[in-house]
Amino acid sequence: MLNILILSFFIFSSDGYKILIFNPKFGTSHVTYTGKIADTLAVAGHEVVVYQPVLNENITFTGSKEPSIRYYTKPRNYTFLPGFGMHRVQGLLWQDNSFSKIWAREKLMYEIKFGFCQEILNDNVNLDALKEEQFDLGITEIFESCGFGVFKLLGIKKYIAAYGGSYLTTHMTLLGIPVPYSYAPGIMMQVTDQMSFFQRVRNFLVTSFEQVLMYNFFATGPEAAIREKIPNYSMHKAMQDSVFIYVNSDENIDFALPSTHKIVYIGGIGKVQSAKLEQKYIDIFNNATRGVILFSFGSVIRSSDMPTEYKKAFLDAFDEFPDINFLWKYEEDDHEIAKDHRNVFTGKWLPQPDILDHAKLLAFISHGGMNSVIEGSTKGVPMITCPIFADQIHNAMILVRRGTGILLDKNLLTKEHIVMAIKEMISNDNYRKNAQFLSQMVKFKPMSADKRIVKYAEFAVQFGDTSFLQTQGRNMNLIQIYSLDVITFIFILVAAVSFIMIWAIQTMYKLFRYVLRYCSALIKMKRD
Repeated sequence: MLNILILSFFIFSSDGYKILIFNPKFGTSHVTYTGKIADTLAVAGHEVVVYQPVLNENITFTGSKEPSIRYYTKPRNYTFLPGFGMHRVQGLLWQDNSFSKIWAREKLMYEIKFGFCQEILNDNVNLDALKEEQFDLGITEIFESCGFGVFKLLGIKKYIAAYGGSYLTTHMTLLGIPVPYSYAPGIMMQVTDQMSFFQRVRNFLVTSFEQVLMYNFFATGPEAAIREKIPNYSMHKAMQDSVFIYVNSDENIDFALPSTHKIVYIGGIGKVQSAKLEQKYIDIFNNATRGVILFSFGSVIRSSDMPTEYKKAFLDAFDEFPDINFLWKYEEDDHEIAKDHRNVFTGKWLPQPDILDHAKLLAFISHGGMNSVIEGSTKGVPMITCPIFADQIHNAMILVRRGTGILLDKNLLTKEHIVMAIKEMISNDNYRKNAQFLSQMVKFKPMSADKRIVKYAEFAVQFGDTSFLQTQGRNMNLIQIYSLDVITFIFILVAAVSFIMIWAIQTMYKLFRYVLRYCSALIKMKRD
């Protein structure tokens, strides 16, 4: 009944705007995240249209569930990257994060995003039809930055950017906020906001490099494609001109960092009420003496493609806990990975939200994707994270900082380390207490994520980017924003004044000595 009243409030307080959401089928987690935004706005009474070109045909869902949403789709063009699939990148994901490996991922991403954006911008049939719709607002993920070019071609001047991860130093740079390198960890740094001196030195160097890396990852390919249609197009400016940026995190969970009112935390959107578990899962919980641990690496990273030695390390570690059952999301049944392990149960798909709500769940072993981090945190479940790539290290360190998670380094993934992490998690009750406390904070915060999405979208339609929320730092270069010119000027001024003062003192001292010697000589002459 309460849900119906809340939805009714949204519906009757809304003006029913027409909103275009760009949600291409590329990454599963991104489709899910953006799809929830679409659902939330549609439930609030807005006319939501989704433009959904397809690159990854293995994504068989739209990301949204609301029947009122209309779709424009562009089928997969098999002449473009005919061998494309997430299996193509699985090997790269499990490699180390050395510069050469990162560069290889960058090149692959540029190739994919440039070509896919070209395909989208030449989809004249859909783009012409969309232009006739006369949208009030557009929403696209920064990860899917070709959407900014689509909005430009369609003449949509008011739009919101969304980001599927936590609030990063990249966003600060975009908004003209000086980055506090001393306590703002980069996404590739295995540190929290509490750093030693040498960690701060390394964070400064790595995070400075990340600024370039992240922009290239998100924007360079699509920007090049858009410039074929719109010469001199600036993706950086387009992102800055977003009315707001929806961030898939929660201010109670994330690191506390400098921000502006353009950043809107919407982590935990579209929270689904848990359903009763199927009997086979109930039996797994009931038959576990101590409890159950959920093991899932999300939708992009496939456990079945995990290096063999890592699979063995996990299975051998699980054998050390016969009183605990392990539920493992594993994508290939024919591997029979759990055949000789009585306390390990696998499935291509697991009802994760329902499992996370079970009272006998001890912990959640995850890759540290932001969707999983938010879901585990909002449900009060302590987590063991094994980050694989991208921002997952950063997300894992957020949990470490909050005292709700333990980090497993993929480069040190052995049976011994896994056993140590599980023992620490199940023997130290502070992890669960901290997780449950954090969950309550998120639950009782003044405004829910769903309400924020609706209210800020409506505000964006009414007023657009007024520039009132833009910091002046957006118009400054690095020298100005960090006051390096001021510091240099003051240093030179102080040095000059100090030099003059020292010169004056030395001159006065020499003069005094001269006068003193002269007077002494004069007195001596009078005596003689």
